[in-house]
Amino acid sequence: MDDAAMSDWVARYTKNYNMTPSDYAITAYDAVSVIVDSIKRVSASGQPVNRDTVRDAIQGTKIDTLQGPVSFDENGDMLNKVISVFQIHHDTGSAEDDVQHQYKYIGVAPESPTS
Repeated sequence: MDDAAMSDWVARYTKNYNMTPSDYAITAYDAVSVIVDSIKRVSASGQPVNRDTVRDAIQGTKIDTLQGPVSFDENGDMLNKVISVFQIHHDTGSAEDDVQHQYKYIGVAPESPTS
């Protein structure tokens, strides 16, 4: 992940929405980046932009996002599999559904070695 790109994006998000983004806002942004990239590639190829062509283009995605590179294997699974670990804290000064105050990001779960 490019920390400068992430910092710039977080600063722009915070300025536009007057709040810092949740981890899922970043994930959603990256997901939309994959879709937009796929639509652009389909359009540039001259194929019709429809569900089937965009789905197939997503399968062939290889782009860098705020969270790192995104690409998929032959089964459609992400090659860069990351599982984030959060710890729930009860912050009585914040709403129960306030993700920023009730959940603390711990880090990435270690990947199990394959047999």
